[in-house]
Amino acid sequence: MSLSTLSLGFAPVAALFLVAGWATNGRTLNRAAVVVLLAEALVLTLFAALWFGSLGHGGWFLVFLLLGALVAGADRGLRFALLRSAGGEELRRFGLGVVKYLVAGALLAWRLG
Repeated sequence: MSLSTLSLGFAPVAALFLVAGWATNGRTLNRAAVVVLLAEALVLTLFAALWFGSLGHGGWFLVFLLLGALVAGADRGLRFALLRSAGGEELRRFGLGVVKYLVAGALLAWRLG
């Protein structure tokens, strides 16, 4: 897969992650948060390039659903365990995290697939 193809896949996913981070963090993002979100988008793009480049298009929905549940679940579960935050709010954020990965998977399937 060429670097231009990867860039075309990374750009909308990075924008999605930045907008989602901005919307869920009280409409503010510091420099460190931006770097983390961009790194997350890059890793997801590289993972998608590996998936679509070697294994094809089949099952992308399930792969990104499970990946989103894994990432969002670990993040929210850790926050709940360490901070003892409200369960309902964490459940909503978990759902939004999974949806973010599904939308990113759809964008990457469109751009890389």
